Amino acid sequence: MDFSHTWPYEKIKDDYYFTECPFCHTENVYLHLSKAAANQAAEGIKTHVIMPCCHEKIVIVEMDQDYIWSDQALR
Repeated sequence: MDFSHTWPYEKIKDDYYFTECPFCHTENVYLHLSKAAANQAAEGIKTHVIMPCCHEKIVIVEMDQDYIWSDQALR
């Protein structure tokens, strides 16, 4: 998968944030991603998140310690 399909995230305790939305560029966006969903994504199980700022949907195909990997280009 191409690096253009990735986006960095921040984790603070059990909360996940994007410093900037890849779609509307809103800053400091809280991701409604449960710990269980994040664990599934880390195992390579597809999950999705709806961006609260612009309501765009991201399908997460994988998640590592720094980036989410999507099935669509984010950059």
